[in-house]
Amino acid sequence: MKFSHMDEAIDWIKNHKAEVAIGTVVIVAGVAFVLSTGGSGTLILAPLVL
Repeated sequence: MKFSHMDEAIDWIKNHKAEVAIGTVVIVAGVAFVLSTGGSGTLILAPLVL
């Protein structure tokens, strides 16, 4: 998915939790993030490191 603002990406993920998979790459303003889980099981966008 590609978004121009981080808020758009976060809102989309919140509304589509059942549809996204861990490891999904999300691009926000040209920067790649990977969907991951935090220690408490919450979904987070972590910067993709090559």
